[in-house]
Amino acid sequence: MKNNFIILILILSITFSFSSCNTVKYVPENENLLTKNTIFINNKKNVDDEINDYIVQRPNQLVLGIPLPLHFHNIGNKDFETDFEKWKENNPGWYKFTTNVFSEKQTRGLRNFKYNMNQWWLNNGEEPIILDSKKTTQTVKNLTDHFFNEGYFNIKVTSEEKVLKNKRAHINYNVNTGKPYLLDTISTNIESKVLDSIYNITKEESFIKKGEQFRYSLFANEQNRITTLFRNSGIFRFNKNAVSVEVDTSNSNYKSNIYLIINDSIGNVPFKIQKIQNVKIYTDFSFNTKDNPIKDTLNYKGYTFLAYDKLKYNPKFLLNSIFIEPNTIYKDETRELTRKHIRGLDNFRSVEIKYTELGNDNLEASVYLTPLKKYSIGFNTELTHSNIRQLGISGKLSFLNRNIFKGAEILKFSVQGSFLDSKDAAKNDKLLNAWEIGGDISIELPRFLLPFNAKKIIPKSMLPKTIFTVGTSLQENIGLDKQKFTGIIDYTWESSKTKKHSFQLLNAQYIKNLNIDSYFNIYKSEFNEIQNIATTYFDETLTTTSVIDFINTNIDSDFKASNPQEYKTAQNIKKRYNIITEDVLVPALAYTFTYNNSENYKDTDFSSFRVRLVSSGNLTTALTSDKDKNGSKTLFNTPIAQYARTDLEYKKFWSLSPENVLALRSFIGVAIPYGNSNTIPFSRSYFIGGPNDLRAWQIYDLGPGSSKSGLEYNVGNLKFISSLEYRFKILNSIKGALFVDAGNIWDITNSSVTASEEKFNGIDSLKDIAIGSGFGIRYDLNFILLRLDLGFKTYEPYLPSGKKWFTNYNFNRTVYNFGISYPF
Repeated sequence: MKNNFIILILILSITFSFSSCNTVKYVPENENLLTKNTIFINNKKNVDDEINDYIVQRPNQLVLGIPLPLHFHNIGNKDFETDFEKWKENNPGWYKFTTNVFSEKQTRGLRNFKYNMNQWWLNNGEEPIILDSKKTTQTVKNLTDHFFNEGYFNIKVTSEEKVLKNKRAHINYNVNTGKPYLLDTISTNIESKVLDSIYNITKEESFIKKGEQFRYSLFANEQNRITTLFRNSGIFRFNKNAVSVEVDTSNSNYKSNIYLIINDSIGNVPFKIQKIQNVKIYTDFSFNTKDNPIKDTLNYKGYTFLAYDKLKYNPKFLLNSIFIEPNTIYKDETRELTRKHIRGLDNFRSVEIKYTELGNDNLEASVYLTPLKKYSIGFNTELTHSNIRQLGISGKLSFLNRNIFKGAEILKFSVQGSFLDSKDAAKNDKLLNAWEIGGDISIELPRFLLPFNAKKIIPKSMLPKTIFTVGTSLQENIGLDKQKFTGIIDYTWESSKTKKHSFQLLNAQYIKNLNIDSYFNIYKSEFNEIQNIATTYFDETLTTTSVIDFINTNIDSDFKASNPQEYKTAQNIKKRYNIITEDVLVPALAYTFTYNNSENYKDTDFSSFRVRLVSSGNLTTALTSDKDKNGSKTLFNTPIAQYARTDLEYKKFWSLSPENVLALRSFIGVAIPYGNSNTIPFSRSYFIGGPNDLRAWQIYDLGPGSSKSGLEYNVGNLKFISSLEYRFKILNSIKGALFVDAGNIWDITNSSVTASEEKFNGIDSLKDIAIGSGFGIRYDLNFILLRLDLGFKTYEPYLPSGKKWFTNYNFNRTVYNFGISYPF
């Protein structure tokens, strides 16, 4: 067994063991490299990452326990002379040798190259963290302040700097918290009767409650709560500076008395509930034209719409994203909701909302909208590679039209084409022997388009959208012409910040193969295999159009008993033929629920969950009576796919440190054919492998179960995949990852032609779960992340017993996965 990967690990381990003495290369004399911080709280080692945030100086970053960035820095030579003439004077022998081999100019260039390489290592690595007693003192202060703010008023923090041999040092921080203070009596002083009445309505929601441990964060939370409460109750002028807290800790029994004070005015102007009198919406605001006269004005339902040019938005539809209403009290939440929804329209570059106080203490709201360009064009290309497509070149041209019906709608039109190199083809003398062209058009409406009013069920605050999509593509798959049509009606909405929904009233796909009779003219190697079986065992000569009839007639259970290998070969060829030449109509209905509690795109500590339910063919089969020769109901002379499918996916991310993340992804999906269908359409079946899946296998290259069919397209109707990935920073924008993927697909249709090793048979089939592991290198460009993952086959369920583990765990069998962004 070749263990190139293990050898690599050993080489790296030896390299770093030799370089460990180089860790203190640039640590000055009488200074020490900080290698460890430890916090003890009441004589117990701290395990709370939040507490570690208060440490001012930390050791050099570790990658798998090794200060890799520091080693990179130390590769550079700080003493490398920058002046060429001085270097020439100090190194006459080396200068004479190089000038004899090269010219003076080349010698200077070689010398400058070496200098620049040194600077690159020095600048991109991490300088040694030198123990600084001043920063130790600051850390002691930070820890003291933190625990004091948590109610430990008798807190005592000390530090101990331990100097070790070879210029290294550790720091221990010892924290003795003492007993925490608790909140006792809580008194309020609210002079304004208006504010007092509003406060008392929600008093039970206060963060400050008797018996709670004293924490300054509670007071900050209560200050924010009160400010939010008043500013959403019409108190426009209120800000959190009007809220103050006085604390009395003179009590000797570790209890504190709290006095909550809320001022009744700001700048001697009393707080009062203020209403919005007017709402003005500037639909084409620009800083450059803000002083120009208004040319178009329209009053609609108490709103005033204004335009510096012509009013291009239908007020009725634009108001679906406006939550600020005339003759209602001022609320912060309606302003934020309006800003969020208008941005979600993807029609405006910026949204600014201002309030002006009128003479009668009422307010005027002004919404300034700066539109994006009405038309935009985009073009992108990509290269692809898989075990099916040796080389693929694709391109897409897209066109976008905003506000096409004056209701902030978005029309998208795109055309795409690809040229592919497919293996095992008749036209294998050509580099790109297959092609596909297509186009699709979609219209996105920022509202529900239904024959009834759904606002009571899903109000406009949930950002409802309707998306219509139609598309088609034509493919010449090395001689097999295939045409696809798709149609989607999708309703989406957000019931909360973390919960999103999608209901596809229709997700239909129609696939028609136009040149099935050419199959065995194209895949000649398969025809030759069947012809060999026919000649050897049946003394028959086949034509390219009689192959399937021959298999159906002769390759039966009797033939299997005497010739199992030939039986398997023939059935695999038939299965592949059915996959590639499948005609099918898929009229599906689907619902998707997504939960994601991430705060923003930078959040690295969150979880998400997605469930998708699909039902296909129920209504269509009920409405049609046409049947094909196999008794399956058809529409447009095409079999109707009838099945149910459920997908469940869970993701969890743990932020171990600012540059280290542990990521988990688990997926399970099952699709069950029934009624009009015995199988799941190929386009809706599960496959496994590829750069975002089981990375030690190429796409479609594994399964089902423990089978090794040799087909290009391996699919199933049950899938499980789980991945665990450790992501870490290596050097500046260069990041790394270690991962383990486990999963497989199975067949659960109980078809008589399905081999036993392909079927899922309960707990016993879990031994068919393949395992891949490996490492990855990623380059983060901020706006995009480029990824290379190397997958190694760790456990191969289709190999003989005793050889399943690590048999092909080497660089010769490595799968290289190129991708953009993270795999999940």
